[in-house]
Amino acid sequence: MGAFSAMATAISGLESNGSMLSVVSDNIVNSNTNGFKTSRAEFHNVLAADVLSSASGSQIGNGVRIGGITNQFTQGSITRTDRSTDIAINGNGFFVVKGDAAGLTYTRDGAFRFDKEGWLTTLGGERVQAYGVSPEGKITGTLGDIRIPYAAIPAKTTNHLEVHVNLDARTEPGTPIDLTRPDETSHFSTTSQIFDSIGNSHPINIYFNKTGNGTWEWHAMADGAEFAGGEKGKQSEMARGTLNFDALGKLQHSDQQLVNTAFSNGAIPDQQIKFDFGDPIDDLGTGQRGTTQYGSKSSIFRNVQDGWSAGTLSDTIIDTDGTITGVYSNGQNRTLGQMALARFEATENLIKVGANQFKETTESGQALLGKPKTSGRGALMTKSLEQSNTDLAKEFVDMIKAQRGFQASAKSITSANEMLEEVINLRRT
Repeated sequence: MGAFSAMATAISGLESNGSMLSVVSDNIVNSNTNGFKTSRAEFHNVLAADVLSSASGSQIGNGVRIGGITNQFTQGSITRTDRSTDIAINGNGFFVVKGDAAGLTYTRDGAFRFDKEGWLTTLGGERVQAYGVSPEGKITGTLGDIRIPYAAIPAKTTNHLEVHVNLDARTEPGTPIDLTRPDETSHFSTTSQIFDSIGNSHPINIYFNKTGNGTWEWHAMADGAEFAGGEKGKQSEMARGTLNFDALGKLQHSDQQLVNTAFSNGAIPDQQIKFDFGDPIDDLGTGQRGTTQYGSKSSIFRNVQDGWSAGTLSDTIIDTDGTITGVYSNGQNRTLGQMALARFEATENLIKVGANQFKETTESGQALLGKPKTSGRGALMTKSLEQSNTDLAKEFVDMIKAQRGFQASAKSITSANEMLEEVINLRRT
């Protein structure tokens, strides 16, 4: 009977519009959820029934149903924060996280933190996955948990000191330097520092004195308190040498002699240090990529040494390509890993598993893991979070549509019920 069919059809409208309202409500209440992706209810009509009439091919619809719920993976707006472990993806891709039971899941919510053991985790405790680092500091292809090493970096002994200066060719040669009064009897001086085997820093002065045309002597000296058995307040010589220049001002020859490297406070007594003044021609160099003797004021333009003191982790930096760098109190930086991003061939077919996370399905295809900014994956933005992509104005419009559809379906049921009552009244008359 047509009235019963109309009532069943209208009931399908109630159910479908009610489900649409549930989807819209979920989108609205998650408008402030980091990395949330909205869903959309897809309506399908129910297979129509043929009408037996003279007009062949006539059909009456049997209602509507929810054909599926489609996830909308449009980019959410990105806002700035004050936490260095807040990370947003600008573009395609998902962070890869690992829980104890769920295995690998995927999220756009980058509100991460370090736990008490140094692991980088989500707010729910799942560990963020990244590519590891080899002992040489190179990024590997092995995916695993990220852990920040809180152990101190051990001290490194200075073995190489580069001091590149220009020594004024116009300087008149003088008498050899008086080591008891180096500041008064040298033509030019500069300061540097070196580190001993246990990480103590030792300030040193390097004095230059012209002894002839194109010939200079140099002396590296420090306060006597820096050396085992030295006398505080009295300069002590650590190393000496000579520099020779050709008629073009290029460094022709350089030599050195270590005098005393027995530093105080328990350091090794025979520390070997190379004083590098450039690339002498005698050593098959150019003679001009380092110390020179030109007719301009004496000045220093390079002062670099390869040692450092022990240091502890003071900060972490995450670059746009996901490289995680540890910044230590001694000024050293260490690469700790590189975050991984996953992308999918059919992203819309991922399923939500709660806690702002998704899991792959047969329809989505397997996760294609890689580094940020490669093969279509987005870039990372630190101290930033991606907001929900909910458009409240659109959701309110959809809410009204669902409400109107529900009301119209309810009106259809009321009309069909009135028709059935009319039929019943006919039997009573």
